Amino acid sequence: MKKMNVFSVLTVCLPLALLAVGLVLVSCDNGNGGKDDPTVTWPAGLTAVHGQTLSAVSLASYTNGGGTAGAFSWVTPSDSVGNYGAQSHNMIFTPTDTSKYDTAKKGVDVLVSSVAIVRVAGGSFTMGSSDTEDNNASPPHTVTLTQGFYMGKYEVTQAEYNAVTGNNPSSFSTGPADGENQDRRPVEQVSWYDAVEFCNKLSEKEGLQTVYTISERTPATGYPITSATVTVDWSKNGYRLPTEAQWEYACRAGTTTPWHSGTEAALTNYAWISTNSDSKTHEVGKKQPNAWGLYDMHGNVWEWCWDWYEDYAADAKTDPVGASSGSNRVERGGSWSYSAQCARSA
Repeated sequence: MKKMNVFSVLTVCLPLALLAVGLVLVSCDNGNGGKDDPTVTWPAGLTAVHGQTLSAVSLASYTNGGGTAGAFSWVTPSDSVGNYGAQSHNMIFTPTDTSKYDTAKKGVDVLVSSVAIVRVAGGSFTMGSSDTEDNNASPPHTVTLTQGFYMGKYEVTQAEYNAVTGNNPSSFSTGPADGENQDRRPVEQVSWYDAVEFCNKLSEKEGLQTVYTISERTPATGYPITSATVTVDWSKNGYRLPTEAQWEYACRAGTTTPWHSGTEAALTNYAWISTNSDSKTHEVGKKQPNAWGLYDMHGNVWEWCWDWYEDYAADAKTDPVGASSGSNRVERGGSWSYSAQCARSA
């Protein structure tokens, strides 16, 4: 379901050079002679949060599919991931059959950011739904996203938002559920204008290009921002809100059902909605993620998108960014106070 009018998910666009996966033949000559070079497709799209060590960047899911059997590891897992941006770190590929193949070593990029992010590859999907239970999502139509992007792994937390803006407007600023961390509850009561300014400030913090130009801001300083003129430059590499198409694509994570959980009965394993939230928000990441490693895409708090609200059309679209003007911006995903129907992917 899409809603016409609480901030959570970020998208960051980066140069394609950082996203490439290369088939590389590299060997570490150990002087034994007679061994073959392994065929290695090195991991790509690796991410880390500033302040972590390489040991926090798991390589367990990378199996070198189609290449030489073996496993990846960091040369020095105790090393810091480094400063913001793409940082190269030495990685080793150890073949399963070391009697036949040499080990290989290569510098591999890790994208270091302030917030946890997940690489989402481009692709095509059916956006929307013909289901009469979600009349805001009809008609279904094919959407192609030609470029991959990075998506916030979690909804933006109160601590993250406050660290960047010096402000925490959240209604749920006290009283977390037992065992939960107040600082890691999602920020809410954030206007769309507040959200785009947060994106710009986070970009500036990390030395990235700001995506938005904000003028005629009301008020001139302070929050909440109630009105402003905002223009976007899609060529910039900083943080931004996802388009509605990117949001739904990332939420679905390859599924075609109303929820990425498959069924409504399974949704409470993945989402905080009216039936299980105890009438409050919850620490991000406490439920199960979708198949692409994204948390709380259903429920907890509504999530702002870039797009103006508009009715769908049946024609196929490529990299849609929504209408050029309108009255309300799109929110997606439902929240702690809404039913499962409002938390649908579409």
